[in-house]
Order: sequence, then C-alpha cells, then structure tokens
Amino acid sequence: MRRMIAALAGAAVTALVLPVLVAAGPAGAQSAQAAPQATRTDPVSALKRQFRAHHGVKLAETAKLIGEGKGQRTVYARTRGVLEFDRTGVTATDLTSKFDLPSDAGETGDLFTASRTITVKGVSYISGGVFSDALPEGKKWLRDRDNTLTLLNPAQKLLNPLEPATLKATLAHTTAKRPGGTWDGARTVVHSGTITLGELYRISPTVRTLLGKKPSAKAAPLPVSWQLYIGSDQLVRRVVSSYTQSIRGLTSVDVVYLNDSRYSDWGAKSAIKAPPASQVADFDELRIGDKEAEEAYVQLFNG
Repeated sequence: MRRMIAALAGAAVTALVLPVLVAAGPAGAQSAQAAPQATRTDPVSALKRQFRAHHGVKLAETAKLIGEGKGQRTVYARTRGVLEFDRTGVTATDLTSKFDLPSDAGETGDLFTASRTITVKGVSYISGGVFSDALPEGKKWLRDRDNTLTLLNPAQKLLNPLEPATLKATLAHTTAKRPGGTWDGARTVVHSGTITLGELYRISPTVRTLLGKKPSAKAAPLPVSWQLYIGSDQLVRRVVSSYTQSIRGLTSVDVVYLNDSRYSDWGAKSAIKAPPASQVADFDELRIGDKEAEEAYVQLFNG
C-alpha cells in the first residue's frame, strides 16, 4: 500500500509541473530577540542555544514550483505552524499546509488538499489531505510511520537553517552581505550565496531524507541560490532559496523552485503531542484497497 501511495505521489507531481526533486533524485515568555546584547554570537551558536525542551519557533512558509516555457504551470504551497526543539534540534512539528494548483490540474489536484500534520519523534499524524474520506468511522488522524505522505508535498524545502551543520556550511559560501530590513522585530543583514545540491545532500539530514538517494553526477553540481536574513541576535528570521533545472529534451519546460521561509517568536513555549490514540488509524485500516489505488495510478499516468 505504501509503495502504491509513493508511486501515486510521484506521478501526480510529475503531472502538475514536472518538479525538480524527482529529476534530481527527488510569543514565548522569553523571546530570543529580546536577549541581552551580551549573548550575541555567531549564527550557529545562537541556533544551538535555542535547543531547549518545550521551546521552539513559528514558521510561515511559501513555496513555488514554476514550469517555465511552453505550457507554463505554477504550484503554490503555503505552510504555517510551530517547530519544537529539544537539546539536539527539532523534535516535533505542528504544521498546516494548503495548495494553490493550476486550474487544469483536474483529478490530480485531489492529491493536494489542505492538511494538518503533527510529527512527534519521527512519526507523523495527518488530518485532512487525500485520505481523509478513507479513514474509519471515528478516526480523525492517519499515522504515517515512515513519512510516505511527505511525497505528496510538491514543493519541499532543500535548505533547512535549523540544522547547525547545514547553517554553517551554507554561510561558508557567503558571497555578499547587505541590510535586510526588519523581520520579526529584528533588524537583519542578508547573507547571500550558492551551495550545490551535492553538498547539501552530504551535510543535511533533511535533504538525504527528501531525495532518498545520492544525487546523480549530473544533478550534484546543481547550484541552490540562497539568502539568509540574520538578526542582530544572530538568529535566522527569513530564508529565500531557489534553483532551476532544465529538463529540455524530455519536455519544453525548465523548472524553477522557490522557497520563502520566515521564522518568528524564537523561544516561544511549545508542547506538541501526538493525537489521542483513539482517533488514530494506520494505513491498513483505510477504506481503500490496492486495486483501487492501482486503477487511480494507471489513470493518472495514462490520463
């Protein structure tokens, strides 16, 4: 069943915009921005100081996948929520995602319905989304133990600034700095540069999970352009990243990926918990069979 879901997701994303990930390999009680000047340090150290149990940061993210060229199509994904830390980094998330799809997405668009996802200790619970109508009576959440359903997000983030190693490596590629305006009440400086997909795969757990395997020799040099807006307290307030991959020869389209993530209320208290067990169902409880999924998959591919 999970394999079929993954196949459905990949086919649907391809049908929408031929996204690059597949082609590449796929206000708290003590806000950090109010910290005394004495705590100023480098961005990596400032990030690590935020790693405290039951504290976190708010996220507002907009992503675009843009097919440039003949038959241009754009997919928007908007995500809002909270990321909670422990001593090692992000340990739990509570995020709501919505999608704006091309007007001619048709039945493919049904795979990208609004959803809320709670992730605790590596296990995700999804409310809404494509399988909401297939849940057993009385169940509101679908448990996704191996994060199969993350494939249904066509606009994933390659640059995760909440990973210390990723943040350090990215900043090492800084080629320019300039004033970045005020974000979340903090005056910022924009650091900008590029980093390759291959290096991100080497250093970032997020990218390794997302791609599933090492990028090909052709995909590894792909440059990811980025801008990090860093406050006077050295905490990241905004990240803008983008890359373009040409798939001309297969189609007449180049694909541009753009992500704009904004972080606010650093140090906010958080207590994210898994949904009540009585409201949770597993994949094998869904009221849909492999035969139905296979028929949908064939229809999607042969469209």
